[in-house]
Amino acid sequence: MEIKQRTELRKLLVPQLRQSLKILTLPLLDLKAVLEEELTNNPLLEETAPKEALTKQKDKSLLSYENRDSSSGSDLEFRLSLITKKISLQDILLRQLGMFANTDEELKIGQEIIGDIDENGYLKASLEDIANRLNVPIESVEKVLKIIQQFDPAGVGARTVPECLLIQLKLSDENEPLISKIIEHYLEDIAKKNYSHIAKMLKEPLENIEPLIKKILKLDPKPGRNYSAEEVNRIIPDIVIEQKDDEEFEITINNEDIPTLNINKTYREMLKDNNLDPQTKEFLTNKLRDALELLRAIFKRQGTLRKVMDIIVEIQKDAIREGLSYLKPLTLQEIAQKLNMHESTVSRTIMNKYVQLPWGAVALKDFFTSHIHDQNGQTVSSSHIKGLIKEIIEHEDKKHPLSDEDISKILLNEKNLQVSRRTVAKYREELRILSTVFRKER
Repeated sequence: MEIKQRTELRKLLVPQLRQSLKILTLPLLDLKAVLEEELTNNPLLEETAPKEALTKQKDKSLLSYENRDSSSGSDLEFRLSLITKKISLQDILLRQLGMFANTDEELKIGQEIIGDIDENGYLKASLEDIANRLNVPIESVEKVLKIIQQFDPAGVGARTVPECLLIQLKLSDENEPLISKIIEHYLEDIAKKNYSHIAKMLKEPLENIEPLIKKILKLDPKPGRNYSAEEVNRIIPDIVIEQKDDEEFEITINNEDIPTLNINKTYREMLKDNNLDPQTKEFLTNKLRDALELLRAIFKRQGTLRKVMDIIVEIQKDAIREGLSYLKPLTLQEIAQKLNMHESTVSRTIMNKYVQLPWGAVALKDFFTSHIHDQNGQTVSSSHIKGLIKEIIEHEDKKHPLSDEDISKILLNEKNLQVSRRTVAKYREELRILSTVFRKER
């Protein structure tokens, strides 16, 4: 009896969870491809001619529709706004997961883990958190994480920089124990080029240490960010925001060219026939269940995307109107709390999605920025801090460039912002600005 109950539970819940997760994460063109594939494979689904091209939300609860003339200038501008992107890290990892996951449970856990991997390739959630979310043993999560850590790019799924580098060493069949010790304990000394201290602590000649450090320096501490996808996709913004007046914006959830799906009435009527062949009935019943799950997932995607976008617009009106330099501090956690959602759901909602603004197209993730408190207790977005750092460096003496510590002091003395040296270095790297040594003009 226990085996039977477990089988039924997985049959009902796992595909539904997987379908909902997949649909929620997909950008517009990928969603279209999935729906077209489902139309081909599922006879219970049929496409109906949509009444309108785009769905619009006039208020918080009702969807209405508006025609968009394909010959109009606004539509031409919309189509010209098409932008390109490389396949995301999550796309690549999910593709590999499909090849290596052996069970539905491994697939479910793997999808949850991949959803918590950031753009640098690091796992940001704890194994305990993931296990609690899915109600599975932590050992199962750890097992799937080890599978993902074998994926390309090498080092993905690590939780710390040392773990990331050690994974890369293992995958390259490097078995020198001394390299592992250096990575585990002396990365700061490598950053400071304090190689003699490493040699002294390990009681090894410097000439033995330097070749090992060269090998370490060839490893990639940010495998996700530097990952270069092999193909480029054309994408269309999932949301269009138009400014109605100085205060209000009109939000359009873009469904252009997406098939409108319904359940085929003929097959549904067949299921009511008591004389229907049992094998045929089972086949149609399974296909009906799959079709309903797909339609529910699409509806949930629409609603979740709309709710998240409403909050973003409410908070980031200035940035939408004037540009991203006017961003206010906003995190995934804040959105999750306002909507009573899990943070990972918000993360998947914005993943790979783009929005067309009055002044251009941007990724949804660009609206999220951490914050720092100034000396008066006011919050300042990290984007603003980055802008200040960039401005300070642009006006520095090129023959005597400022160190990260110098920039930290300038921010404190001139801008009343307490930003640590490490934070300055982090933001400088994100801006792709070289360190003092490499900026110096001779």
